[in-house]
Amino acid sequence: MFVALAAPGHSVAGDEILKNSLANFAFENYEIAAYNSLIVLAEAGGFSQAVDILKQNLAEEEAMAKWLQDNLPDVTLQFAQLRDARVSAKI
Repeated sequence: MFVALAAPGHSVAGDEILKNSLANFAFENYEIAAYNSLIVLAEAGGFSQAVDILKQNLAEEEAMAKWLQDNLPDVTLQFAQLRDARVSAKI
């Protein structure tokens, strides 16, 4: 949700792609922290069925955060190269 709210604000900036990439990475890590907290609460409350689902969701968020982390260097360099060449990096 945060990323969806931030994206329109970034659209007027020349570095929109980088800002959106950073916001996506930050939000994925926020979700990881939230799922970890929810898992602790579910385990403490005896909600074992919820724990399994929450762990599955956590794994998905961790995979996405890893993908973003792995791809952020390429996105950054590509943006810098386009900017250097004075080519628009807008979507």
